[in-house]
Amino acid sequence: MYAVVRSGGKQYRVEEGRSVKLERLAGEPGDSIEIGDVLLIGDGENITVGAPTVAGARVVGTIAEQGRAKKVVVFRYKAKTRQRKKTGHRQPFTRVVVSDILAAGQEPRPKAAATGGGEAAATATDEPQAAPAAEKPKRTRKKAE
Repeated sequence: MYAVVRSGGKQYRVEEGRSVKLERLAGEPGDSIEIGDVLLIGDGENITVGAPTVAGARVVGTIAEQGRAKKVVVFRYKAKTRQRKKTGHRQPFTRVVVSDILAAGQEPRPKAAATGGGEAAATATDEPQAAPAAEKPKRTRKKAE
């Protein structure tokens, strides 16, 4: 199942279980997010196109990362006058992992951990994690005498 959503003035094709890099959205990593501007929903051969949006449809996901893209260098130059200006820009983004694409009236699926074995699942996650490998010693230069 896939959908086309509108966020930040752009349109994105999203699929369940995949991540998508959107324009900056408010929230911290781990927060749940819901996008209501769904323009199209496709499920196999059934395609629902909105006019302009599909009524009641929404895309549910979690924020995986808040970051900034690679730097774009902006260089302005005027010939023969020694005029030049170099600036840079890093566009902020939010990486969202899509968990559900819901049509009108549908409810999100329960999480797998919530429907799991209950206490057995909780004890498995309470075990201590393995310690990270020891770091390599830093190399230092010897001073010339």
